[in-house]
Amino acid sequence: MRRAGYESLVVMSVVMDFFNKICCVAIFKFLFLGFGLASCLHANDSAIILGPIEGELAKKQIPIDLGRTPKALIPLVSKPIYLHGGLRLATEKESQFSATFGSAGLNKIQVSITRGNPKSSFSEYTVSSSSLESAVFLACDRLVLELLKIPGFFSGRLSYISDVSRAKEILISDALMTYARPQTSFGKIAFNPSWNNSGAGIFFTSNRKVFNNVYHLDLATRKVATVANYKGSNLCAVQNPRSSQTALILSTSGNPELWLAGAPYERPRRVTKNKSNESGPCWSPDGRRLILTSDSRGKPQLYEVSLSSGVLSRIPTNVSSHCVEAAWNPLDSSKIAFTAAVGGGFQIFEYDFSKRTSRMITRGRDHAMQPCWANDGRHLFFTSRSSGGATRIMLVDTEFEEATPISLHDRSFGNCSQPSFFYYR
Repeated sequence: MRRAGYESLVVMSVVMDFFNKICCVAIFKFLFLGFGLASCLHANDSAIILGPIEGELAKKQIPIDLGRTPKALIPLVSKPIYLHGGLRLATEKESQFSATFGSAGLNKIQVSITRGNPKSSFSEYTVSSSSLESAVFLACDRLVLELLKIPGFFSGRLSYISDVSRAKEILISDALMTYARPQTSFGKIAFNPSWNNSGAGIFFTSNRKVFNNVYHLDLATRKVATVANYKGSNLCAVQNPRSSQTALILSTSGNPELWLAGAPYERPRRVTKNKSNESGPCWSPDGRRLILTSDSRGKPQLYEVSLSSGVLSRIPTNVSSHCVEAAWNPLDSSKIAFTAAVGGGFQIFEYDFSKRTSRMITRGRDHAMQPCWANDGRHLFFTSRSSGGATRIMLVDTEFEEATPISLHDRSFGNCSQPSFFYYR
C-alpha cells in the first residue's frame, strides 16, 4: 500500500510569541486561529463559543496553565486541551492546576502537576510512545484522568472515508486528525469502515470487484481478506467488542437482514426473517445486546433485536419518523446516540433507556449524522454535511449543552465521513 504524500496534511502553524502573553483571551484566540480551527463553526455559522472567561461554559471548565512547558511543546499540548472542553487554558494566577510537560528522552514525556495558589505538588508521571506527538497525546489522556477522573481519548485512532484521492477510500488518523494515512487504493468505492475488536484490522465494504462485498484489512500485513461475498448485497460487518462474533447485513435472502457469524470468516446464520430492510448493527459495550435500524413499520426506526429469535423491539426515541445509525455509549450502556430527521435535515440525538427520553445533541443548518462515541462516553465524532454536499468529521462534547461542535480537519483532507473510533485499553 502506498503511503500518502499528504501524511502530514494538517501542520499546526503556531506563533510562539502569543504564549508569552498572560491574557487568557489571547491564548484562546491563538488556539482558534493557529490550529486552523477558523473553520470550526457551529452549523448555524456562528463562531465557536469561546467567550469571556466568566461565560457559562468557562465556569464549568477546570482552568489550567502549562507551567514551565517548553515553547516547542505548547502547541502539541494545547490542542487536545482545547478540543476536550472539560479543561480551559488560563493564566497562572487564575488556574487551579499547573501542568508542566517536558522531554524525558526519545519519545518520552514527563508531566508534573501542581495545584492551588501557591502551587503544591499534585501528581507526576512519565509516558512513552512511538513518536513525540503520540507520547504527548498519551500524556494528555493521563492529564484528563488525573484532573477530571475520566479517561482521555486523544491517543485513540479514527478510520474514515475520504475522497481526497478522488475515489472513496479508507484512511486512518489519530483522534485529532493531525495526519491522514490511506489504507486502500482501489480507485472504486469503499464504505462502512469498522474496527475489529483488537484494533489490528478494519472491516469495510467495497465494490472493488464490481459487486459490494465485505472485506477485512489487516493493518500489519496489509492483507485484504473477503468476509462476505454472497449473492446480493453484502453491506457491512461489525464485530462484537467482547468476542469474535460478527454481525453482518446481507441481502442474500432477498432483502437486507441481520446475520451473525461466530467469527469473521465463518458462515453466518440468519437472525431476522422478515420483509423489511435492516441496517446499522450496533453492539452494546458488553457484547450481549444489539441494536439495528429497520423499516418494519414503514419508516426507519431503531430496534433492539433478540439474537436468538430475531424478534425486534422498537426503541421509543419519539423524536422523528426517521431514526437511524445507533451508537452505544461505551461507558454508560443506558445511553445511545443516533441520527434523526428533524426540521428538514438530520441531527444527532441521545436516547436514555433509564429515562426513556431523547435529547438533541447537534443543531443548525448543516446535517449531522453517523455518530461515533469516543472511549470516554462523553465525546462524539460525527459527520457534518453542508447544503452543498461537502462533508467533514466533527467532534462534540456532549457534557455541556453550550459546547459547540468542532471540525477536526480542513479541505486538504477531502470530504471525510463515516468515522469509526478505536482506543487501546
